Amino acid sequence: MLILWLSFTTIQARSTEDVPDKGTYAKFLLVGCYMKPDEEGVRMYRFDGQTADVDYPCGLRGISNPAFLTSDSTGNRIYAIGDDEGKSSTANALLFDKESGLLSLLNSQSTDGELPIYITLSPKEYFVLTANYKGGSITVFSQDKKGKLQRDTKIIRFAGNGPNKKRQEQSHLHCVTFTPDGKFLLATDLGTDCIYLFPIGKRPEAGKAHSLLDESRVVRIQMDSGSGPRHICFHPNGRFAYLISELSGKITVFSYNEGKLERLQTIVCDPFVAEGNADIHVSSDGKFLYASKHLKEDGIIVYSIDSQKGTLVQIGFQPTGLYPRSFAISPDGCYLAVVCRDANCIQIFERNRNTGLLKNTGKNIRLERPAFVKFL
Repeated sequence: MLILWLSFTTIQARSTEDVPDKGTYAKFLLVGCYMKPDEEGVRMYRFDGQTADVDYPCGLRGISNPAFLTSDSTGNRIYAIGDDEGKSSTANALLFDKESGLLSLLNSQSTDGELPIYITLSPKEYFVLTANYKGGSITVFSQDKKGKLQRDTKIIRFAGNGPNKKRQEQSHLHCVTFTPDGKFLLATDLGTDCIYLFPIGKRPEAGKAHSLLDESRVVRIQMDSGSGPRHICFHPNGRFAYLISELSGKITVFSYNEGKLERLQTIVCDPFVAEGNADIHVSSDGKFLYASKHLKEDGIIVYSIDSQKGTLVQIGFQPTGLYPRSFAISPDGCYLAVVCRDANCIQIFERNRNTGLLKNTGKNIRLERPAFVKFL
């Protein structure tokens, strides 16, 4: 087990601007980087919700390329992928003690699927799932009461290809996420231009990974040819879903009801079709949607959301550093943190909760090869 002490040293100047209604409590920024196992690929920063000041993190070694992470509902259990090939393709369980400042690695297990790229928890948090990009598969892990990942796994493999010979030569699972009602799993396949919808098993049983999903009733939702579905997220009201497609440069809006997705709108996100659409999130108040794109005019596109229809209208664009791969909105909605991979930094933007627009605070976190950020 790796254990590191979390010591905080202020590394940013305090802001002189006073923005009303900002959170006054400290939060944490969980960061993952493309780094070797002997480097601190997982980092935990303390983030001041009033000033946007950031204190230096504790760092955790032992994981190869922890490029995507998630946490349980308490923020005390953290799960990271090892975005690698062969035996170093892993899912990893960590513990974070907010009071003592201890970050520790519980254990690691092989995904048996190369290049895991996404990780999530089942609705009751009994199971951990990864989307494995290379070869196209989903790995379902059971875990014990302490949060350790068990060797008992269920591997679901996919086959097929798409018209883009360079990017769609085979199945490429990119995202796995559960519907808000907790009844279905959605899995996006960039390689075959489809979304797989798996019903939750009738009797999921803790400790038995094969019991979580009902493969016999999987539904395949075919998207536009060559679109490359990447990430999907839901509106807080649970009635709408938003899919960002990496290759086509578009966002698709769906209505959602009891396992049924119905297309409502398709909107151009990247007019250059640079094959760089990346991340997508809805604000907690459900009024705005944000999407990142890179490879040409990198930045965050801001959309307003029709409260009744769920449809989108673009209202703004915020330039960022190079390659905004991932971003996250703070729990109070006052900030948006963007991972700029090729600029070697995380940018912190103020977010106007009334207009949805962003303003650069200038308080960048400098670090090498960042890949992921999440507020805890």
